[in-house]
Amino acid sequence: MRAAIRNGIGAVALALAGCAAHDTAVTPPPGVAQQITLAGKPLHYVAEAATLDLTDAQGVVRGHVFYVAYRVPGQGGRPVTFLWNGGPGANATLLHFEAFGPKRLEGGALVDNAQTLLADSDLVFVDPVGTGFSRPATAQDGPRFYSTLGDQSAITDFVQAWTQRHADARTPIYLVGESFGVWRAAGVAEALEKRGRPVAGVVLISGGIPVGPVLPKELVTALKLPGRAAAAQVHGRLPASLAGASPSATADVTRAWAEQVYAPALTHLGDLSAQQKAALVQDVAHRMGVDPSLVDGTSLTVSSRQFLNNLLPGRRLDTFDMRISTPLNPGAGQADAEEPGAAVMVRYLRETLGYHTDLPYLGLEKDTDPAAKPVGEQWDYNSGDTSPAAFAAAIAAARAGEGPPGAEPWIRRAMERDDALRVFAAAGLYDSLNSCAANEILKTRLEPGLSARLSVNCYGGGHMMYRDPEARVRLSADLGRFITHRP
Repeated sequence: MRAAIRNGIGAVALALAGCAAHDTAVTPPPGVAQQITLAGKPLHYVAEAATLDLTDAQGVVRGHVFYVAYRVPGQGGRPVTFLWNGGPGANATLLHFEAFGPKRLEGGALVDNAQTLLADSDLVFVDPVGTGFSRPATAQDGPRFYSTLGDQSAITDFVQAWTQRHADARTPIYLVGESFGVWRAAGVAEALEKRGRPVAGVVLISGGIPVGPVLPKELVTALKLPGRAAAAQVHGRLPASLAGASPSATADVTRAWAEQVYAPALTHLGDLSAQQKAALVQDVAHRMGVDPSLVDGTSLTVSSRQFLNNLLPGRRLDTFDMRISTPLNPGAGQADAEEPGAAVMVRYLRETLGYHTDLPYLGLEKDTDPAAKPVGEQWDYNSGDTSPAAFAAAIAAARAGEGPPGAEPWIRRAMERDDALRVFAAAGLYDSLNSCAANEILKTRLEPGLSARLSVNCYGGGHMMYRDPEARVRLSADLGRFITHRP
């Protein structure tokens, strides 16, 4: 792919050779001057909403990537951080307007965000093709982008083109991905390193750590228990004898049991007697606050769906934040609620930042093409292992609510290629799709050269842990230190 940058309706060509941008004489699209007060001091910055065109080797435009960039002028050497959400098929509004942008959605309005990362880095929020205002050039071009590997290639081209146009070869680059966006961040990091463009750091939020099969599957299964125990305590379903001083303390104690007792039992199921299995069924059920009948007597496990649907009578725990519950059967015909603050966010992009287009902002506005299918329904998850059995098993796990099919070890390979690359991994204690405990133990089992450059962090929230005010403050501070190398 090659690239060009557009601002609103107008287009500005940006010549590239292969996958690298060279035309630095082109004037960047105009931005909007803004200001925010952080730590009692004003910070002046420029906000830019624009589109970068991706072209093939013949120069034919194949796709358009919309982004919003925030830059602080006159401060040389500032890092630039690229951020995106996951899905696949999600735009960047969660990280943009709830976590790290200079404006945060609160009470139906956009307010100055004291936790923005703009104090430490310029920011570029990216909507992958098929989300937000980003589109394939034609419907036939969609498959180029709606796959794990095609998506990584396109975003690698985007990052390289944007950086060459707005920065220089010495500018530190950081990549931030959330959920499935972790795969994108890890894959793009490896691809940039292969192209000779160093990456200073990668932030992996709520999507695991793509370093390959470091932990046995039995241990990964067992380490779902600490988060479930914490959720059970929040809902008052955990036996008093097992409840710690706080849900996080309960998770710590449960992690030790899961690692020392439960995982070894799962590894040697065939060696257990009927009495031992019966005792473990009781233990597993009590430690997650459910009835023992939910524990499969053969595998000694409870699926994510079973746990979410059965911890509370008549209610279902939220997949992304197990502290939240809703009626199990809310009733047929209930209308889907509009994304909170959708109109406010779209108005900001169209009016405040001046991005003029007739396209709907996908994810916040309805698609005007009645025949269009959501990106997630068209996605090819293949990330390298093409064996039919492995891929079928991975897809089945994804459909069962166990997360997307297994990732390639992109971040390991990137770290092995560049011994200066650092990684920050974050997870929420109450996220049913991820495990703080698994991340923590994985770090201890990596080679010392990799482990020393991996920071793992657990927050008292869910998948979008920044929705919890205390977690958001801590996460922002931790990332600020990670980007600036502050202790």
